[in-house]
Amino acid sequence: MNFKFPRGDDQVIGLEFTENGVPINITNWKVYFTLKKNKSDSDDDAVIKKDITDHTEPLNGMTQISLTNSETDSLNGIYYYDIQYKDNSANIKTALWGIINFFEDITRRKT
Repeated sequence: MNFKFPRGDDQVIGLEFTENGVPINITNWKVYFTLKKNKSDSDDDAVIKKDITDHTEPLNGMTQISLTNSETDSLNGIYYYDIQYKDNSANIKTALWGIINFFEDITRRKT
């Protein structure tokens, strides 16, 4: 899934994990978000990387990735991301991937 966000804005990417339309309990799951300028960059060189363990509604399979305005303020152009998870059986799977195009906003004042 691809996104287009203005740089310097707070953004939330909501995720809902289901199986056959039924929410999956994601308590104790770890969700990884990684954003890179180039796909081949190492994870250590990622522009943003987050490990989410505190989920919004774990019993209903819901969590979110929050990007702050300070994290996206200097971003401009196309970046590659993916969202992976590690479930309670230690299985690691990719849930979502694509590009995020950060475009230059007009208003730059923060006060």
